[in-house]
Amino acid sequence: MRYGVAIAFLLPLIGLGQMSTVVGVDLDSTTIRIGEQVGLRMHISYSKDAVRSIEWPTMADTLNKHVEVIADSGIDTVAGERGAMRELRVLTITSFDTGYWAIPPFRFLVDGNAIESPALLLEVKGVALDSAMVPRDIKDIHTLPFSITFWLREHMALVAGGLGVLALIAALLYLLLRRKKEPGASIVVDPTIPPHERALTAMRALEHERIWQQGDHKGYHSRLTDILRGYIEERFMVPALESTTDELIKELRVSSLSTDKRDQLENMLRLADLVKFAKSIPSPQENEQMMSGAIRFVESTAATSSPTRHVQE
Repeated sequence: MRYGVAIAFLLPLIGLGQMSTVVGVDLDSTTIRIGEQVGLRMHISYSKDAVRSIEWPTMADTLNKHVEVIADSGIDTVAGERGAMRELRVLTITSFDTGYWAIPPFRFLVDGNAIESPALLLEVKGVALDSAMVPRDIKDIHTLPFSITFWLREHMALVAGGLGVLALIAALLYLLLRRKKEPGASIVVDPTIPPHERALTAMRALEHERIWQQGDHKGYHSRLTDILRGYIEERFMVPALESTTDELIKELRVSSLSTDKRDQLENMLRLADLVKFAKSIPSPQENEQMMSGAIRFVESTAATSSPTRHVQE
């Protein structure tokens, strides 16, 4: 009997402890038009000293099959006076079905005890149509006149890319034509004069012109290497005038030219390439050594018999 009286005395205190935790749910508006969005505010107020843990309900993408959750603000906690606490969470919801849709209660766990919020009712209305409007025929397809300005604006990336490709092609053609038009030594091919004699005559004539002393280093090396390449083409039967330095050296590896002479030739051609294409300025000693080296190369490789073409397999 005494235990029953004690329990009866404690029940109001337990109820008072539960009433100190308040759960609330409300809508910004209970009526929306189809597709509109509305805020659903969920909040719980409690005493910090009386509550140890709060577990919020788990949210899905929908509240029911007619109401969708668009956004979730997350839980925001605000501290008040005398240990009062308030947690707030805002859901942005919408519906694409007209009618009255019930929003079910939300279940909170406070220190393991369940507290449910009240259910809400959301009305979703359709869009009213103007009854004075009458159906109209479908209009015919209207073709706009061609506009070059509009076309260029819509295809700007394609036009810019095409112009870039054309500019690159034009630049390459210009460089190739300019390279072909560079002044070179005019060698008159006389079958009665051996190739090495014609080459030596042209080299000495170039040396007497003294063009590198006048600042024309590129012209000097271009003409000298053209004379040297023309001699190599006749002497060793390789396409020296149309080949790059790498291609020419590769062709001469299967010729009768010795390794020492091939290395000497490669050094001269590399120096000339730096002057012609990299705008390198050689020293006076390098210019003089270039001429003397070319002359020695021709004199040391001159043939007394007819050359034989060597083909690389």
